[in-house]
Amino acid sequence: MSAKGSKIASDGKEMILIPAGPFVMGSDEFGPETPQRVVTLESYYIDKYPVTNEEYKRFIDATGHRQPPEWAGVQYPDGEGDHAVHYVSWHDAKAYAAWAGKRLPTEAEWEKAARGTDSRRWPWGNTFDEARALLWESAPTLGLTTVPVTEYASGASPYGVFQMGGHIEDWVEDDYEAYPGSSYRSACYGRGFKVLRGGSFEFTMQYARCAYRRPEKPDSTGIKGFTGHGFRCGSGVD
Repeated sequence: MSAKGSKIASDGKEMILIPAGPFVMGSDEFGPETPQRVVTLESYYIDKYPVTNEEYKRFIDATGHRQPPEWAGVQYPDGEGDHAVHYVSWHDAKAYAAWAGKRLPTEAEWEKAARGTDSRRWPWGNTFDEARALLWESAPTLGLTTVPVTEYASGASPYGVFQMGGHIEDWVEDDYEAYPGSSYRSACYGRGFKVLRGGSFEFTMQYARCAYRRPEKPDSTGIKGFTGHGFRCGSGVD
Protein backbone atom coordinates (compact mmCIF):
# COMPACT_ATOMS: atom_id res chain seq x y z
CA MET A 1 0.00 0.00 0.00
CA SER A 2 1.32 3.47 -0.78
CA ALA A 3 0.01 7.00 -0.88
CA LYS A 4 -0.90 8.34 -4.29
CA GLY A 5 0.58 11.75 -3.72
CA SER A 6 2.44 14.16 -1.51
CA LYS A 7 3.01 17.88 -1.24
CA ILE A 8 5.49 20.32 0.25
CA ALA A 9 3.84 22.51 2.88
CA SER A 10 4.65 26.14 3.67
CA ASP A 11 7.10 25.09 6.39
CA GLY A 12 9.03 23.05 3.82
CA LYS A 13 7.92 19.67 5.14
CA GLU A 14 6.77 16.84 2.91
CA MET A 15 3.22 15.74 3.63
CA ILE A 16 1.81 12.38 2.56
CA LEU A 17 -1.69 12.09 1.13
CA ILE A 18 -3.81 9.54 3.01
CA PRO A 19 -6.69 8.49 0.75
CA ALA A 20 -10.33 8.57 1.78
CA GLY A 21 -12.00 5.39 2.97
CA PRO A 22 -12.50 3.05 5.92
CA PHE A 23 -9.96 1.53 8.29
CA VAL A 24 -10.10 -0.46 11.53
CA MET A 25 -9.49 1.74 14.60
CA GLY A 26 -8.81 0.70 18.17
CA SER A 27 -8.40 -2.77 19.65
CA ASP A 28 -10.21 -5.16 21.97
CA GLU A 29 -7.06 -5.76 24.04
CA PHE A 30 -7.06 -2.77 26.39
CA GLY A 31 -9.98 -0.78 27.78
CA PRO A 32 -9.05 2.70 26.53
CA GLU A 33 -8.74 1.31 22.97
CA THR A 34 -12.15 -0.38 22.89
CA PRO A 35 -14.26 -1.05 20.96
CA GLN A 36 -12.41 -1.94 17.80
CA ARG A 37 -14.53 -0.54 14.97
CA VAL A 38 -14.52 0.64 11.37
CA VAL A 39 -14.04 4.38 10.89
CA THR A 40 -14.32 6.14 7.53
CA LEU A 41 -12.32 9.30 6.85
CA GLU A 42 -12.09 11.81 4.06
CA SER A 43 -8.67 12.18 2.43
CA TYR A 44 -6.09 14.30 4.26
CA TYR A 45 -2.37 15.01 4.48
CA ILE A 46 0.03 14.21 7.32
CA ASP A 47 3.70 15.10 7.78
CA LYS A 48 5.99 12.33 6.57
CA TYR A 49 8.38 13.02 9.45
CA PRO A 50 8.00 14.50 12.94
CA VAL A 51 8.74 18.20 13.23
CA THR A 52 12.49 18.63 13.77
CA ASN A 53 14.51 20.91 16.02
CA GLU A 54 15.68 22.96 13.03
CA GLU A 55 12.12 23.41 11.77
CA TYR A 56 10.88 24.34 15.23
CA LYS A 57 13.69 26.89 15.59
CA ARG A 58 12.54 28.62 12.39
CA PHE A 59 9.11 28.91 14.00
CA ILE A 60 10.64 30.37 17.19
CA ASP A 61 12.74 32.84 15.22
CA ALA A 62 9.70 33.98 13.22
CA THR A 63 7.25 34.28 16.12
CA GLY A 64 9.20 34.68 19.35
CA HIS A 65 7.49 31.59 20.76
CA ARG A 66 9.14 30.04 23.80
CA GLN A 67 11.82 27.40 23.26
CA PRO A 68 11.68 23.84 24.63
CA PRO A 69 13.02 23.75 28.20
CA GLU A 70 16.09 21.59 27.44
CA TRP A 71 17.42 23.98 24.79
CA ALA A 72 20.24 26.37 25.68
CA GLY A 73 18.50 29.69 25.09
CA VAL A 74 16.99 29.50 21.61
CA GLN A 75 19.46 26.91 20.33
CA TYR A 76 18.67 23.21 20.10
CA PRO A 77 21.28 20.64 21.19
CA ASP A 78 24.36 20.66 19.00
CA GLY A 79 24.18 18.29 16.05
CA GLU A 80 20.46 17.55 16.50
CA GLY A 81 18.88 19.81 13.91
CA ASP A 82 17.38 16.85 12.06
CA HIS A 83 16.15 15.13 15.23
CA ALA A 84 12.53 15.36 16.33
CA VAL A 85 11.82 18.33 18.55
CA HIS A 86 10.52 17.23 21.91
CA TYR A 87 9.63 18.69 25.29
CA VAL A 88 6.85 20.66 23.62
CA SER A 89 3.35 20.99 25.04
CA TRP A 90 0.11 20.47 23.14
CA HIS A 91 -0.26 24.26 23.11
CA ASP A 92 3.22 24.64 21.60
CA ALA A 93 2.41 22.07 18.92
CA LYS A 94 -0.85 23.85 18.11
CA ALA A 95 0.98 27.17 17.78
CA TYR A 96 3.52 25.71 15.35
CA ALA A 97 0.78 24.09 13.28
CA ALA A 98 -1.12 27.38 13.03
CA TRP A 99 2.06 29.23 12.00
CA ALA A 100 2.69 26.61 9.31
CA GLY A 101 -0.88 26.87 7.98
CA LYS A 102 -1.66 23.37 9.17
CA ARG A 103 -3.23 21.68 12.21
CA LEU A 104 -2.69 18.71 14.47
CA PRO A 105 -4.05 15.43 13.13
CA THR A 106 -7.04 13.87 14.82
CA GLU A 107 -6.63 10.56 16.63
CA ALA A 108 -8.36 8.75 13.80
CA GLU A 109 -6.16 10.43 11.18
CA TRP A 110 -3.01 9.61 13.12
CA GLU A 111 -4.01 5.96 13.56
CA LYS A 112 -4.98 5.43 9.93
CA ALA A 113 -1.69 6.98 8.77
CA ALA A 114 0.16 4.61 11.11
CA ARG A 115 -1.92 1.48 10.52
CA GLY A 116 -3.27 1.51 7.00
CA THR A 117 -6.38 -0.51 6.23
CA ASP A 118 -5.31 -4.03 7.23
CA SER A 119 -5.64 -3.59 11.02
CA ARG A 120 -1.94 -4.20 11.62
CA ARG A 121 -0.50 -4.09 15.13
CA TRP A 122 2.60 -1.97 14.47
CA PRO A 123 3.20 0.39 11.54
CA TRP A 124 5.37 -2.21 9.78
CA GLY A 125 3.18 -5.27 10.40
CA ASN A 126 1.96 -7.76 12.99
CA THR A 127 5.30 -9.12 14.16
CA PHE A 128 7.45 -7.03 16.47
CA ASP A 129 10.93 -6.29 15.11
CA GLU A 130 13.23 -4.25 17.32
CA ALA A 131 15.25 -3.15 14.28
CA ARG A 132 12.29 -1.16 12.94
CA ALA A 133 11.76 1.31 15.80
CA LEU A 134 13.63 3.13 18.55
CA LEU A 135 12.16 1.60 21.69
CA TRP A 136 13.27 0.31 25.08
CA GLU A 137 13.99 -3.08 23.50
CA SER A 138 16.17 -1.63 20.74
CA ALA A 139 17.99 1.25 22.46
CA PRO A 140 21.69 0.25 22.70
CA THR A 141 22.12 2.22 25.92
CA LEU A 142 19.66 3.65 28.42
CA GLY A 143 21.15 7.07 27.75
CA LEU A 144 20.12 7.07 24.09
CA THR A 145 17.70 9.86 23.26
CA THR A 146 16.70 10.87 19.75
CA VAL A 147 17.88 10.08 16.23
CA PRO A 148 17.41 11.81 12.86
CA VAL A 149 13.79 11.64 11.71
CA THR A 150 14.80 9.83 8.51
CA GLU A 151 16.11 6.80 10.41
CA TYR A 152 14.19 3.52 10.83
CA ALA A 153 12.85 3.63 7.27
CA SER A 154 12.02 -0.08 7.53
CA GLY A 155 9.53 0.80 10.27
CA ALA A 156 7.57 3.29 8.16
CA SER A 157 3.81 2.91 7.94
CA PRO A 158 1.96 1.46 4.91
CA TYR A 159 1.72 5.00 3.53
CA GLY A 160 5.42 5.75 4.06
CA VAL A 161 5.04 7.87 7.22
CA PHE A 162 8.13 7.60 9.45
CA GLN A 163 8.57 6.97 13.18
CA MET A 164 4.95 6.40 14.16
CA GLY A 165 6.01 3.57 16.49
CA GLY A 166 8.59 4.55 19.11
CA HIS A 167 11.15 7.39 19.03
CA ILE A 168 9.05 10.36 20.29
CA GLU A 169 5.35 10.46 21.18
CA ASP A 170 3.08 12.57 18.97
CA TRP A 171 0.44 14.98 20.21
CA VAL A 172 -2.90 14.80 18.39
CA GLU A 173 -5.83 17.19 18.39
CA ASP A 174 -8.37 15.24 20.43
CA ASP A 175 -9.45 15.30 24.05
CA TYR A 176 -8.88 12.00 25.83
CA GLU A 177 -12.38 10.53 25.95
CA ALA A 178 -14.06 7.14 25.61
CA TYR A 179 -14.52 5.89 22.08
CA PRO A 180 -18.14 5.70 20.86
CA GLY A 181 -19.74 2.54 22.23
CA SER A 182 -17.03 1.86 24.81
CA SER A 183 -17.99 0.63 28.28
CA TYR A 184 -14.53 1.45 29.65
CA ARG A 185 -14.37 4.29 32.19
CA SER A 186 -11.32 6.36 33.08
CA ALA A 187 -10.79 9.02 35.72
CA CYS A 188 -9.10 11.08 32.98
CA TYR A 189 -12.20 11.30 30.79
CA GLY A 190 -13.87 14.71 30.82
CA ARG A 191 -11.00 16.42 32.62
CA GLY A 192 -9.22 18.25 29.82
CA PHE A 193 -6.56 15.69 28.98
CA LYS A 194 -5.23 15.47 25.43
CA VAL A 195 -3.95 12.37 23.61
CA LEU A 196 -0.41 11.19 22.89
CA ARG A 197 0.27 8.49 20.32
CA GLY A 198 3.08 6.18 19.21
CA GLY A 199 5.18 5.49 22.29
CA SER A 200 8.82 6.55 22.65
CA PHE A 201 12.35 5.28 23.13
CA GLU A 202 11.67 5.09 26.88
CA PHE A 203 8.67 2.76 26.37
CA THR A 204 8.36 -0.89 25.42
CA MET A 205 6.90 -2.41 22.27
CA GLN A 206 3.34 -2.48 23.64
CA TYR A 207 3.30 1.32 23.62
CA ALA A 208 4.37 1.44 19.96
CA ARG A 209 1.24 -0.38 18.76
CA CYS A 210 -0.88 1.60 16.31
CA ALA A 211 -3.92 1.48 18.62
CA TYR A 212 -2.12 2.66 21.76
CA ARG A 213 -3.26 5.95 23.25
CA ARG A 214 -2.56 7.72 26.51
CA PRO A 215 -3.71 10.91 28.24
CA GLU A 216 -1.62 13.91 29.19
CA LYS A 217 -2.36 17.45 30.31
CA PRO A 218 -2.01 19.89 27.39
CA ASP A 219 0.59 21.99 29.21
CA SER A 220 2.87 19.00 29.86
CA THR A 221 6.15 18.90 27.93
CA GLY A 222 7.36 15.52 29.24
CA ILE A 223 9.60 14.22 32.00
CA LYS A 224 12.91 16.02 32.30
CA GLY A 225 15.83 13.66 31.87
CA PHE A 226 13.69 11.01 30.19
CA THR A 227 11.66 11.94 27.15
CA GLY A 228 9.51 14.82 26.01
CA HIS A 229 6.50 15.06 23.75
CA GLY A 230 6.76 15.80 20.03
CA PHE A 231 4.36 16.12 17.12
CA ARG A 232 3.69 16.13 13.42
CA CYS A 233 1.07 18.15 11.57
CA GLY A 234 -1.88 17.32 9.35
CA SER A 235 -4.03 19.24 6.91
CA GLY A 236 -7.09 18.82 4.78
CA VAL A 237 -7.07 18.42 1.02
CA ASP A 238 -7.60 21.68 -0.85
